Amino acid sequence: MIVNTATSALAMLGVSLLASSQLQPRPLTAFPSELRSLVSELSAYGFAVRIALPPVRQAYGLYQPSSRTIWVSPLSFELGIARQTLLHEAVHAVQSCPSDVLSPIGWQFPLSPVVKRQVDMILYNNYHHSSRKLEEEAFGIQGQPNATSLLIKALRQRCLKARN
Repeated sequence: MIVNTATSALAMLGVSLLASSQLQPRPLTAFPSELRSLVSELSAYGFAVRIALPPVRQAYGLYQPSSRTIWVSPLSFELGIARQTLLHEAVHAVQSCPSDVLSPIGWQFPLSPVVKRQVDMILYNNYHHSSRKLEEEAFGIQGQPNATSLLIKALRQRCLKARN
């Protein structure tokens, strides 16, 4: 889950958008074409993807293991972080395979010292220490140009296809 750690300006933007139609659920076609193959693959493996406000306040995205649902807030589109949000939550979906208990995939991505410091700060302030490795993978994928193909490959290796 990405917790809202925005500056007061972004928080005010969120409040002003809250009452607007910009936070209404959107069709999955709102994702860029690059991400639609990932959404389709996730669906084939029994995961639901929703562009709607997550059931947890102040979250840009959320993976709910009990329902196998990925939530991407419409606000993430307005902030220009929809790609990162979907990738982050898709990592958690893949981490939940095959046993519905999140476990690390085994990825280690190189991060610049500045980005690493930012991620460390987010993890320290918003996450329990036991989920650190899971969150490091989820944050690390966001900057990878081949993130979609990495996730699809991991999904195919770790998860069982849904029965129709």
